[in-house]
Amino acid sequence: MALFSRPQPGTLPTTLKLLVALLVPSALVSILAGPSAGMGFGIAMGLGMAVSPISKPRQTVVLVLIGAVLGALASYAVDTPWAIAVLLFVAAILSALTNQRSAGLLSLAPILVILFGPGPINLVWWQAAVWIVIGGAVGALITKLLKFQAPVQPVARAVAWEHGIVVGLLCAAAMYWTLSNNIPHGYWIAVTVLMALRPLPNQRRDTLNGRILGTLLGAVFALLVVIFLPLWAGVIVAVLCLFVMVWYTMGGAYLMQTLALTPMLLIFASLGDAERGVELTLERVMYTVVGFVVAVLIALLLRRWESRREERQAGMV
Repeated sequence: MALFSRPQPGTLPTTLKLLVALLVPSALVSILAGPSAGMGFGIAMGLGMAVSPISKPRQTVVLVLIGAVLGALASYAVDTPWAIAVLLFVAAILSALTNQRSAGLLSLAPILVILFGPGPINLVWWQAAVWIVIGGAVGALITKLLKFQAPVQPVARAVAWEHGIVVGLLCAAAMYWTLSNNIPHGYWIAVTVLMALRPLPNQRRDTLNGRILGTLLGAVFALLVVIFLPLWAGVIVAVLCLFVMVWYTMGGAYLMQTLALTPMLLIFASLGDAERGVELTLERVMYTVVGFVVAVLIALLLRRWESRREERQAGMV
């Protein structure tokens, strides 16, 4: 895996269109209904865009509604440790079920639980459901208008269930520990595992390496921006990072996506407060490292199970 790579050729025009399609409605929702509604709407657009390219309209509706139910229940449970842990495990199992159709089809489901529960999105349960449904519908519409396509990547049944159960149990345990002990931003541990440990075995090494390297390099960059640049310049850098992240998303370069995502989040979260920026950066790095170690251990366990299964199958031939 190259440390730095170029965006996929010919994706710049589509990236610009996508940025406008994402930012304009999200900004309007934020202005009219508040930042939490804007964030919830934005992540729900991602859900709609993830499921619609490889799903029929009726299937897309069902998957978005599943996301709405999970988000609403997480908002209702808020910081109740056992309830969030159960919801996170259920979301991981639903991801395992849909991964058999295509890898990552419902990968945002556990993320919805985290963001709408202990995460930064603060909405009443019915508001969460409404904004997820609306955002999912807008995301699906954007996918159709821009004619996005995605390859179908089915995951073998045994692989999908092993991945979903193990990841679900460990992330649920991490969330329970985080909430029970009031650990600020400790949910980044579970987010790292969920985002970096892909269900397809041949994708795990690159995403794990990309997550840790992108986070570390991006955190250093964010720290320099927060400490040495004025607020207006920092905001410009964060917007440019958003642009780069979306651009590289078109080509699937996970390292570059993470390298752009990390400073964007940290700069926007600190907004010129250098002390806050340093605190968030240290937490981001620490919890990402912990999540990375957990993800690597899970990956090794899953690989061992896969090897044993292949040996048994070979012995039956």
